[in-house]
Amino acid sequence: MKKSNKSIGLKDIIANEKAIMLPLNFTTSYIVTPIYLVVTLLLLVGFGVSIETDNKSYIIFGYVCLGIFALLSIALLATVPFVRKRAIKTELTRYDFDASDEEYSENFEFYNSCVRFDKQGMYVNDNLFYYNHLRKRVVTNNKYQRVLIFLQFSAAEHEVLLPLNPETINMLTCLNIKLENQHILDYIINNKEKAFQQIYDKKMLIL
Repeated sequence: MKKSNKSIGLKDIIANEKAIMLPLNFTTSYIVTPIYLVVTLLLLVGFGVSIETDNKSYIIFGYVCLGIFALLSIALLATVPFVRKRAIKTELTRYDFDASDEEYSENFEFYNSCVRFDKQGMYVNDNLFYYNHLRKRVVTNNKYQRVLIFLQFSAAEHEVLLPLNPETINMLTCLNIKLENQHILDYIINNKEKAFQQIYDKKMLIL
């Protein structure tokens, strides 16, 4: 029996992004921008056709089209800082870096106990990987115009991503785990808003 290779269609991609993206960002990207492009095309076509005629009324109509195009472009550009500000504000409320209420522990479990950390190292399905054999980093991304921050632990064919939150921050402290880019993590925690702004704009922090 042949396996069916169904490619993901545009409709599925848009549905997936709608489920992940912030509503305002999705509306801007998939509703406002396409409408702007269609209207812009019509206005520019109208302008191009009108200036090819000798009729004064058509020429005036053409310049009106050009004026409307300019106003729409300015309006759309003016929304960019507003959308960015709203998105970053929303992302700031989604992340909590206060680990002061977390209890001390020497054992941390994730993914239904498939991944575990203790003083020795990381266990994946009971296979031990010592910390000095692991690549330990904080990684950031802005996929789907979201601020994404994870702790990455990788060795050989194994890679574990843990969300940065009070529990994982407490784990780093309790187990005295130092990341390769510890300065990036410190900056994210101590300069949250500035860090989020850079991640939202550029995907990763550059210090």
